[in-house]
Amino acid sequence: MIDRIRKYKVLIIAVSIITGLMLVILSIDAIYEVDNWSWFNIDFDRRDHIVSAYGALIGGVLAFLSILFVIYQVLEQREQILQEKLNAKNEYEKNLKDRLTLLSSFLKSLIGDIISHGERMEVFFTNEKTSPSNMNTIYFNTNKNFSRVIEMDNLSNFKAFQLYFDNKEDWENLYLNLYNLVDFYSDAFIELKEKYNSHIRDKVKEQKQIGYEIHKFLNKGAKLVDDYLINYGVATYLNYPWSSLINSFTPAYYNYLQNCANAGKVPDLRHVSDFFFQQFIQDALNIRNTHGYDGYGSRELVESASYIRKKVNEVEVYSIQYADDIEKQFTNYFSQENANIKSLQGLKDKIDLVLKKKSKND
Repeated sequence: MIDRIRKYKVLIIAVSIITGLMLVILSIDAIYEVDNWSWFNIDFDRRDHIVSAYGALIGGVLAFLSILFVIYQVLEQREQILQEKLNAKNEYEKNLKDRLTLLSSFLKSLIGDIISHGERMEVFFTNEKTSPSNMNTIYFNTNKNFSRVIEMDNLSNFKAFQLYFDNKEDWENLYLNLYNLVDFYSDAFIELKEKYNSHIRDKVKEQKQIGYEIHKFLNKGAKLVDDYLINYGVATYLNYPWSSLINSFTPAYYNYLQNCANAGKVPDLRHVSDFFFQQFIQDALNIRNTHGYDGYGSRELVESASYIRKKVNEVEVYSIQYADDIEKQFTNYFSQENANIKSLQGLKDKIDLVLKKKSKND
């Protein structure tokens, strides 16, 4: 429409120029109708019929030019209005295009977050299964990629899909699938973090309880050895099987703790359970079968060691169960081969393809 108006304007300008040239020619012709012509010396009295005819003709031509100029002004205003509408339309479409570009950028970062978190999940549940008694951890991203997508103006995104995607069924499905996936992963991250924090709290609580029980065991063992010292004297108090067993256990355990500290490691409860308390129970039962329990707390020590091993096993069973759940979550939703991630990547690829085509057309 604007091009047509511009053609009309060019036509009016051409007609006006031609009319102006004709006016000049007619004026020159009227002037030269006077005999012995000279500058500023036209005889209006004797050539009144020529002047009257010239005036009538000039009046008609000027009226015609006035009409052309009025039409030109109307076309000029019409072109300005249409140009303003076109500029507004182009700005609107550009904003929607920029919105799709921004959405694509958010999706790229979001997909990267999902994949990187899946990789951390895989490391976590592998470690949790391999060393379930240890404090295995996983960190969660603190960025707001999900909320950025969710908080975008849904209506504008809807219009952007509507404008740039050709097939209605396709773009409606793309739009709905996009927000379904984003909402799902947003909720999944929140749920994962809540379950993880709950798991860590429970595991720390249980590990603290195990540490407390080990501390009680060591105190009981120290008291038993001290009772033998008091009752049998410094020369012979370690000659008895129970005092000798405790006296060999305690330094070995503290030596292990010191080695862990020197290496910057946390004591492994499975190692403690198997190589210290399991061995202690076996040696203690051999002594019990041969000599019986003493009267200084040996039986309580065996019961305490058994309880510590039981608590370690409980922590490991709980951790392995949680690791199995995390592995299922990883396989179903966070693995790179997962259908949901591929679907999200496919959505981004289609948005990028539409933007690429639009850029070529521009």
